[in-house]
Amino acid sequence: MPALTKRVRFTSINAMYSPIPSTPYAFTTSTATSVSQSSDGSKHSKRRRHSSTLTTHPRPFPLDVPEPITRIHYLLAFPSAAPYQLPPLTYDLCSPATDPPVSSLTITCPYLHWEFPITPMTLASRKGPYVSVRDVIHALYRGLRMAVHPLEYEALPSVETITNVNEAYFSRCNSIVKKKARQEEQAKGVKRVDFLMGRNRFLGLSKKSSTSRKGGSMVWELNVS
Repeated sequence: MPALTKRVRFTSINAMYSPIPSTPYAFTTSTATSVSQSSDGSKHSKRRRHSSTLTTHPRPFPLDVPEPITRIHYLLAFPSAAPYQLPPLTYDLCSPATDPPVSSLTITCPYLHWEFPITPMTLASRKGPYVSVRDVIHALYRGLRMAVHPLEYEALPSVETITNVNEAYFSRCNSIVKKKARQEEQAKGVKRVDFLMGRNRFLGLSKKSSTSRKGGSMVWELNVS
């Protein structure tokens, strides 16, 4: 394998406001001097001091114009009508990942040779455990954050693939602003998510086939871009 210029590491209430800018004030003070001539021909100077004046600029919009209404997405909104209830987002995360609900499922991805078996984290229903939306999200996150074994790295099919994986690794680490945290992440080595080679946008799951099963679990494919 050609030498690389960089080394990768391995390890075993709705908020609404419309701010009005502070009104600028300009104070001006002027002093004028006038000269008058007396009957004997001598000149006398008189100083007149003008009072300070206050100059204001008009408001940026009339007071009778209604302010714009800002609304939060319903999934994030606090249920003000019944605050003892859970917000919609919590309900959606606890909802079954499939219809009808299943007790397990498997996720694969064409860019990865790992499979992600998913089972319920907690007893989600009195009728029995089922895989929830939360279970799928947590399982994918944990699975993709796992470190890659050196033998898995060496099994990459081509130099081009290795280069793309390395670029994804360095790009992910360099996106961390704080130096210490960046160095700590680099020390953890290449992770499975780097094998996606920058395709980190989740596009959803699709059923591979009506008969595709793995150990009794329905198999779903992870789509990314």
